[in-house]
Amino acid sequence: MNVLTFLPLGLMAALSVVLGVAPLPVHPVWTARLLATTGAMTAVAALGTGVFVAVNHAASLAPEVAARLPEWVLFGDDRPVPGAVGVPVAVLTVVGLLVVVRASVRWRRELRAAGDAAGRPLETSLPIAVAVPGRRGGVLVSRGLLHDLAPEELRVVFEHEGSHLRHRHHRYLAAGTVAAALLPFLRPLEARLRLAVERWADEDTAEAVGDRALVARTIAKVALAHRPATVPAAGFADSGVVQRVEALLDTPPAKNTVTGPLLLLGNGFVTGSLTAATLQLDHAAASVLLPLLALS
Repeated sequence: MNVLTFLPLGLMAALSVVLGVAPLPVHPVWTARLLATTGAMTAVAALGTGVFVAVNHAASLAPEVAARLPEWVLFGDDRPVPGAVGVPVAVLTVVGLLVVVRASVRWRRELRAAGDAAGRPLETSLPIAVAVPGRRGGVLVSRGLLHDLAPEELRVVFEHEGSHLRHRHHRYLAAGTVAAALLPFLRPLEARLRLAVERWADEDTAEAVGDRALVARTIAKVALAHRPATVPAAGFADSGVVQRVEALLDTPPAKNTVTGPLLLLGNGFVTGSLTAATLQLDHAAASVLLPLLALS
């Protein structure tokens, strides 16, 4: 093991941080896909690096056992992993795996609870609409929503939630939630992913109803109905509502039928290569790069 072992993770982390703050000039469809891919692959790279270091550190502690294992079990070169590195990384890897499992279990529990409630309106005066995926899913609404919105506004809400269901947006959100739980510095990326998913559904809805202003007004109306009485306009400022309304009152974004797929393909190639390099870079550096440096 050497310092280059952590290079793929470092590059993935840097890419995730940049995408968490820098707006992408593409349609929300491609923004959501890019952010979800990057966040998920960064999490995989982090766990892969941790497992890599932990396994090699364990082999350093028990070389007689490691010698009897198949060669494919131990990746990297034969140099021992120092305890100052191996122990903390192994502990963080175990903690990270537990965090991922806990976040996944909590997400599935919430999904199951929402599915159980999807067959009847919620007994609350607040206007609530939630897309619930799965066989027992659908659009979960509240009596307040049905009472307060006009028929054309209800159509906007159901078109919006239907877009979430059709495109399986819960998978994008789950990827962002798990990645941010494992790596807290991915929280800005997760927030941008949530906004991109909502913008994706907004644009689908605007196309379906043919009235961008109506979609914008409905989003603002529902957001303002959630506003705490003690904080003026707080509801309107939450969850990217301002950005969503402003975008809907502007011209529709380009579809990026060529740029979007190429950008996603390039991003997937880069992130996939960097993640795979987590398991290969150490061995390559030891067998190729370091001897070349020694000769130069």
